[in-house]
Amino acid sequence: MVSDVLGERLFTAAVTPMRDDESVDHEALAAMLDSDVRRGVEGVYVCGSSGEGVLLSEDERIAVAATAVAAVAGRVPVLSHVGAMSTREAVRIAQAAKDAGVAAISMIPPLYYGYSTPDVVRHFRTVIDEVDLPFVLYNIPQFTGRDISEGGFDELLALPQVIGVKHTSRNLYGAERILRRHPHQAVVNGFDEFYLPALSIGARGAIGTTVSLQIDLFRSLRRRFAAGDLAGARAVQVRIDDTVEGMVEVGVFGAAKYLGGKLSVPLGECRSPLPRLDDAGRARLDEVFAQLQEHIATTAEEDAA
Repeated sequence: MVSDVLGERLFTAAVTPMRDDESVDHEALAAMLDSDVRRGVEGVYVCGSSGEGVLLSEDERIAVAATAVAAVAGRVPVLSHVGAMSTREAVRIAQAAKDAGVAAISMIPPLYYGYSTPDVVRHFRTVIDEVDLPFVLYNIPQFTGRDISEGGFDELLALPQVIGVKHTSRNLYGAERILRRHPHQAVVNGFDEFYLPALSIGARGAIGTTVSLQIDLFRSLRRRFAAGDLAGARAVQVRIDDTVEGMVEVGVFGAAKYLGGKLSVPLGECRSPLPRLDDAGRARLDEVFAQLQEHIATTAEEDAA
């Protein structure tokens, strides 16, 4: 049985707002998340790639999780990414996230050293055993150099505490094989441009950078797919992809902050060494935002017909 924490939910992979001095802007974070939930986002995932989690200190990550829980006030579940370079640090961050009230924790594999698969499994297992919370494996091989879906993690996927895999990978074959071996697990789509293809192999829900910007489109695609309207679902996926393409052109993480600021409050720039947007990038994103509003209106008209 798939966990209710995940289900079919559409989670925003939340950015972390920054002030000009690159300190975390907790007031902006709370305002942004409140806006996201009011507009229909069904879950919040903090301190992941979009949230610049690996660029935040341990204390900052703990504080972001606490702010997120307070901001959503029980309306939707909060998942916190707690992956860290060392196992003990990951345990500390995870325990603090639990104390803050998150619904589940998530982790990437440890980085830098050439860890074996058993090393990584032991790292994950220590956090799972010491922190009593639902656990989501975070598979993002383009950043970690390891594809969890290629095997070696069946021991973890069989544990009752493990409720799913955030699959931010183009390897849908590997995702389908996870579901074949572990049908009780939820594979949650992580690449927004792969939402429809991921649903087609049995993925459930999404945790994505553009979900909060395009929540109306994601919900429409989900409805159309569930109703068997594949042509309609493909049409919405194309509209989602238009936004993704424009954001990738200028840098997706900075773009997410700029566009998100149009829907709530200014969210600042990314923390160095991630790049800052220039005037040309902001102008391109203004075009992307205008096109997105047209796509939302078109989709709503179709759904109402």
